[in-house]
Formats: sequence, C-alpha cells, structure tokens
Amino acid sequence: MPAMPTLTMALQEEKAAVLLPTGASKGKRPATNKPTPDAASEPPKEKPRRGRRRLLHDEEQRRARRKVQCKLNQRRYRARQRGLISELSLDTEGLSGHLQDLQDYRDFLRGYLQQQNDDNTGGSRPLTTWDDARPMLVVKHFLRAFRAGFALHSTESSTLQESFVRLVCGSELVAQGSTTDGVEALLLQLKRYTSYHGTLEVVPGDVAVVHAPSQQLDGQVDETKLTWVLDARGSIRMRISRDTLMLVYPHVLRQHEELAQRIVGQTIEPEFAATFHFDARAKVTKLDQYVDFAGAFFRLLGSAEDVATLLDGALISPFSELGMDPQGSTAESALTRGSKQLSLKFILL
Repeated sequence: MPAMPTLTMALQEEKAAVLLPTGASKGKRPATNKPTPDAASEPPKEKPRRGRRRLLHDEEQRRARRKVQCKLNQRRYRARQRGLISELSLDTEGLSGHLQDLQDYRDFLRGYLQQQNDDNTGGSRPLTTWDDARPMLVVKHFLRAFRAGFALHSTESSTLQESFVRLVCGSELVAQGSTTDGVEALLLQLKRYTSYHGTLEVVPGDVAVVHAPSQQLDGQVDETKLTWVLDARGSIRMRISRDTLMLVYPHVLRQHEELAQRIVGQTIEPEFAATFHFDARAKVTKLDQYVDFAGAFFRLLGSAEDVATLLDGALISPFSELGMDPQGSTAESALTRGSKQLSLKFILL
C-alpha cells in the first residue's frame, strides 16, 4: 500500500513543460528590419487609389473621353451640313437653269405657234410668207438653247432641246451633208461636239437674213415653194481633253506625242458659220455648218506645219462633222457606225 503515491508523482514529472510568454514580448509585434540608405532614397510607390479618390479619377477620364467624342460628333455634323448645303446649292442652280430654259422655250412657242395659228384661223394679225418672223425666232432660240452644247447631264433639259429640234426641223432635213435621217444626224453631232470636248460654250454673233421672199420678185411663184435663208455666225469655246484626241485626232496620240502634250488641256475658240434654209411653213429644210478648226489651232500653235500634222487624218468631215471619215463625206467612222444615238461610253466622256 505505501508504494502507490510514488508512482503518481513520477507520471506528473514526465509531462512536457509549457512555456509562457515573457513580459518583454507580451502584446508586441515582432520587430521589422530597418531600411537601408539605398531603399530610403527611392521615391515612394503610389498606392492604389481607393474610395472617393478613385471615383474622382474615373469621372475625370469619362469627362475627357466624352469631350473628345463630342468634338468628333460636331465635326461630322458640320461636314454633313456643308455637304448638304453644297448639294442643295447645286440642285437649286440646276433647277434655276432648267426653269430659265422652260421660260425661254415657252416664249419661243408663244411666238412661233401663235403666228402659225393666226395664219390658219385668220386672226387679227394674219401671217404671210412675205412677212414671217418665225425663221429669225428659230435661229435665235437655237443658239440660245445650245449655248452650252447638248445637255447630256440633265434628262429634262436634253428632252427639251430634242423636242425643239424635232418641232422646227422638217422630216426631209438635210443636215451637214446627210441626205437621210437629217434630224438624227443633227442631234448626233450636237451630242458629239459636247461629249468629245472637256467644255463647250457657244458665243453667238450676228444673225442675218441672206434671202427672203419678195412680193415684187416672187409674186407669181407658188407661196408653198418660197424659202428663207438665214446666216448665223459666232464662235465655239472648246477645251481639248485626252478623250478629244482619242476620238477626233487618234493619229496624234499614236505618232505625235509631243504635239499631243501641247494641245491637251488647251482651249480653242474656232469661228463658225451656220446657214439655215426654211420652207414656207418656217421648217428647217437644210442646215450647213462650217467650223474653222484650222484658224483656231494656228492661233494656238503658231505653226502651219503643226496644224497640218494635227488636221491631216483627223476624224472631221468637210462639213465639220466629228467622228466622220474625211475620205467619205457621209460615211460614219467605225467608232459610231450604225448607231444613231451616242453609246453610253461616248456620252460619259
């Protein structure tokens, strides 16, 4: 019995001892290493923005982006407005020009048809073959209607021009040597003169009556066979383009490049003379036209030899028709043979 207390005390001595924190380290963080002198000289790193400071920074960036975007939008808007204003201005000019053409054509019809109606109905001012103002009206309106050539850019204006030509020309019109389809041949040449050159402007001059029926001399002649002859003169300003050389002076492009460079981009102003023949009904039965290309190119080049080189082989007929074989007075060249109207290719030149 006395040996048992001794065993209990031995077991308690074998338990591991528990170390308690000392008073010096109790409640304190472990000491950190002191910074070296090099580390102390480095600038402190910027701490990430937090809270309100970060919100203010993001708001500034959004405002800057919004300001740049507003400027871009305003530029696009102003550019669209300028384009719209320019387009509207062009449309307005086109409409104003077409309106002026309509007014001119109305005035012409008022004089041309009114006198014709007075003659048929016996109005207060009867028209006689001896005193007919319609031929002069036709010639003056012809020069005014085609002052800028054929209106290839406007369907409305070109339709108006074509209606005028078909109204005043007889079905048997002989135009510039063409004995058949004279109206179509005339329209074709008007289109070619316009489309074959960079720009075209007719400068009208004098219009004179070459022959008028005289009651004293032609009193015994049937009035239906009497004719009027009027002569119109002026000049045509035309700018020579490379397409002009290709379509009218192709030999210059192939063989005389130096001469081609001298005339491309230049403006010539040849004089023209057009003779209109009218029947007793004031219809154009014959139209002869001559354009002095030789004189215009001589004023430009100053050399008769260069002018001869330029015009020798040019697709200009003796009747001043463009795109025509000069060896055949009425035979069209291979460019437009068999076509009464210009193809889209030549109209867009």
